[in-house]
Amino acid sequence: MTFAIGVVIGILILAFILFASEKFTVDKTAFFILVSLLIFGIVTPEEAVSGFSDNAVLTILCLMIIAIGLEKNGVVSLMAQKIIPITKYPLWFFLPLLMITVGFLSSFVATTAVVIIFIKLVNELDKQGKIDRSRVLLPISFAGILGGSCTLMGTSTNLIVSDISRKSGIGRFGFFEFSAAGAIFLLVSIPIIYLLSKKFLPRTPKADESDSDNKFEYITAVKIKSESKLIGKKANETAIWEENDIRLVKIQRGRRHLSFDLESEILQENDILWLDMTIENITSHTESLGLKILGVDQNLIEEQLTNEYHEVIVLPNSRYINMTIEEFNYSLPDNVLVKGVSSSKNKSNHGSYFNKFVSKKFLIPGNRVLLSGDLGEIQKIAKDNNLLFANTVITNPYIPTYKKVICLVAILMVVVLSATNTFSILKSCLLGVGLVLFTGCIQLKDAYAGINWQVIFLLAGMIPLGVAMKNTGTDVYIAEHLFSLLKAVPTSVTVSIIFAFTMLMSGFVSNNATAIIVAPIVIAVAAKLGINPKPLLYAVMFGANFSFYTPMGYQTNAIIYGMGIYRFKHFLIIGGVLSIVLLILASILLPIMYL
Repeated sequence: MTFAIGVVIGILILAFILFASEKFTVDKTAFFILVSLLIFGIVTPEEAVSGFSDNAVLTILCLMIIAIGLEKNGVVSLMAQKIIPITKYPLWFFLPLLMITVGFLSSFVATTAVVIIFIKLVNELDKQGKIDRSRVLLPISFAGILGGSCTLMGTSTNLIVSDISRKSGIGRFGFFEFSAAGAIFLLVSIPIIYLLSKKFLPRTPKADESDSDNKFEYITAVKIKSESKLIGKKANETAIWEENDIRLVKIQRGRRHLSFDLESEILQENDILWLDMTIENITSHTESLGLKILGVDQNLIEEQLTNEYHEVIVLPNSRYINMTIEEFNYSLPDNVLVKGVSSSKNKSNHGSYFNKFVSKKFLIPGNRVLLSGDLGEIQKIAKDNNLLFANTVITNPYIPTYKKVICLVAILMVVVLSATNTFSILKSCLLGVGLVLFTGCIQLKDAYAGINWQVIFLLAGMIPLGVAMKNTGTDVYIAEHLFSLLKAVPTSVTVSIIFAFTMLMSGFVSNNATAIIVAPIVIAVAAKLGINPKPLLYAVMFGANFSFYTPMGYQTNAIIYGMGIYRFKHFLIIGGVLSIVLLILASILLPIMYL
């Protein structure tokens, strides 16, 4: 062993300890590796920063931007919403279908982005009592990981291993080159995850019937926009009021105030409708109906300060008690607006109640007020004036259809151009980014804010380690020692050992870092054994991705673990059994399909 090899191995061991102990963040550890290699002269300054211009890193950066565009413009959310009707089916049908959906989407959109969207959707469905999120979130995370492993752009790990293969002269991976194996892993895993989840995952106690029906109603004003589907129709022709528990209280048309025979009134553009509706309908139906929420201000301010609404409860001793809504609204800063005030079911049917609603209704303890605007300002107002935060609801802002179409075209263009080898995946991704940027579907400031820079710096910092291993011959040195152990065993056993080692390592170390360390060694081992390196590289790629048995191994697992629903043992039991099954399957499948 030379001094340089000893230094590299020492850095490898120390890096593993730092990654596993989580003493520092992964990007900081990667930067430590980069600096250490520079100090010992293992890499040149140019090689040390080569990761920032690496094809795989730039491709991942571009895919992040496209994923941000898909999420910000509601494409992923729109797809996720399509699964809501299947929640009425039994869990044995609904959960596998949901996992297949998440797995499919994760094959073409960043796994983390897809899983986060579904986490939001599941939480909302859980609030509505349609599903139990504790039975669903962990399977969603696992399905996203499995689905992301099916295509070249599904996860950053796939791109990293493909780029290492390209640099080593083996050639980059095709877009669907390993999809057959990935699809088999996904389909085999789904029934296993379902059965284990049914047995081992906790159940959330069901709320009382009284709690589930406790939907607070608000009086608010909305304006009919030019594109509204209500224009030219009578209120009783739309049937939206009865179906969605929305009551039309009053129509304001210019200076006229219509309070009688509202159902036969033909609705017109710019009509202002005073509605009695639940918070769920305020957030889910106004945009789809072409309505703009104005709130209760008599001046009818149209500015939409934010797409977040904050419910606050008036507490005893609040200075707002006995204030009218009008006085309350005027007392607020310019960047906070009253968007709704809780209605009284016992009184709201009386005509005199509404006439006095804005200017004569006095706030009493227990009244709920819906505010929008600067969150920090609202929090300060609540703290200083005895208001209690009850709920925060984030609505989906109106997004033009053309933006959704362009974002969908962008991702499809990347898939088609790279899958057909028309362009490299980097070139295809750059074209996709150009399309979403220059059509205004995403702004650069949004891209900068949404990019996971920790991943980018992790990759850029770890790639020089691969260069150092090659420069010093560390990969060959380790491969020679492995060769003495593997030369007498069948290829399937070699695949099994590599898959198992990579999977174990990725449970405690970033899957990207694991792939960068192990892939060059595996290529050298394959050369020594005189076998096709592709099955071994696939073993590294799949093994690094399949971080099921700990919540630290993959970002989506860490997210749902942080929600406090699951304990470590749930990942260990379900993920552990799944890992063993996939290890056996990979040992058989990869040599047969790719040798």
